Amino acid sequence: MSASGAAHAATATAAVLVVHGDPGDLQAALAPLTALLGRVVVVDNNAQPAPALARLAGSLAGVEILHHGNRGGLAGAYNRALRHLQEASSAATPAPPHVVFVDQDSDTGVLGAFLADPEVAALLARSDVAAVAPAYRERATGLRARYVALGRWRMQHLPREFDGLQRVAFVINSMTVWRRAALARLGEFDERLAIDHVDTEHCLRARQQGLALWVHGRHVFAHAIGQRRRYRLFGHELQATGHGPARRRLIGRNTMLLLRRWAAREPAFARLCLLRLAYEATGIVVAEEQRSARLAALLRGALEGLFMRSRQ
Repeated sequence: MSASGAAHAATATAAVLVVHGDPGDLQAALAPLTALLGRVVVVDNNAQPAPALARLAGSLAGVEILHHGNRGGLAGAYNRALRHLQEASSAATPAPPHVVFVDQDSDTGVLGAFLADPEVAALLARSDVAAVAPAYRERATGLRARYVALGRWRMQHLPREFDGLQRVAFVINSMTVWRRAALARLGEFDERLAIDHVDTEHCLRARQQGLALWVHGRHVFAHAIGQRRRYRLFGHELQATGHGPARRRLIGRNTMLLLRRWAAREPAFARLCLLRLAYEATGIVVAEEQRSARLAALLRGALEGLFMRSRQ
């Protein structure tokens, strides 16, 4: 891509970074974003505004700070940022057509090359595409994610290592570039889910709308989810997620809730949900501490999701 084309791809993208807990040193994540993108929105999702974020915004041009107070969890923060981008637009300064979601620890240094890739730009220009993402590599284990291709009745786990573009069923929101027009079609993120499977739900909606999700294996970013640990079982390289009991309860609840919500339309996804619960339980037993507490929390959450009211 030419220099002018790369510059246009960057300015056509707004970043949304959600901060919860100790903001730490966000300079490493924000500096590449402010140098590259047209707009950077930081959502302070702490109960009380973090003074460090206000100071940081003052030192970096182009950073917009929103305080949201963790209403609706991560999903609520995403919705707040997307509304802000739309409300702050005008005929003279329209909202960027693309949005990239960023986590506090995501390696944003790869974003420039990713957006400048002609294959990525071509996909983002298509109306039948929802989002394009670089491949995610777990910081703690060094393993790349195993993406899933999904049919109505069958699913396929793709190899961890691949080069080039792959159409996938699901992406994590971190470092994924979404077409804002697609997000508008999909509706707001489900705030009842709060954290886990917020992105999964949106990927399922995209699938129902006939909007494709792509991952480019030549672009890889580092990110941490939980406190992952590698282990081997029956010759397979696996990862335990390392989440504590409270998060395991949420994972169990949301996984079962989505199973109930989508099983009739996506039978293969229902099977994937059951595999996710089994995978979580196996990781707890084989590679984690607090086994009883974490297993009990996972089971309790799954039972809550089984019986709670399912609505979208």
